[in-house]
Amino acid sequence: MSTADLIQLAAKHTVARMLERDDFSKRYRSGQPIAIHEFLYPLIQGYDSVMMQADVELGGTDQKFNLLVGRQLQEIYGQQPQVVITMPILEGLDGVQKNV
Repeated sequence: MSTADLIQLAAKHTVARMLERDDFSKRYRSGQPIAIHEFLYPLIQGYDSVMMQADVELGGTDQKFNLLVGRQLQEIYGQQPQVVITMPILEGLDGVQKNV
């Protein structure tokens, strides 16, 4: 993806839509910073769904917003939106921390 392609992708989504994400909304209201790359991540992950022409995508509950961005982008690109299936976040080996 070229820089121009990334800018065109970013033009297909709004800051208002990003602020619908619960953690972004809370941070914005409390005055905590949100870096630009944090807005780009859901777009790029969503664009993967477009490029893969995904029918179904499985992810952790922490990925729900990103998966739904994928659905929105698929519609914009003239594709049938994928089915999104979420599952609880897997615990780490310590029984607490999320696996990364």
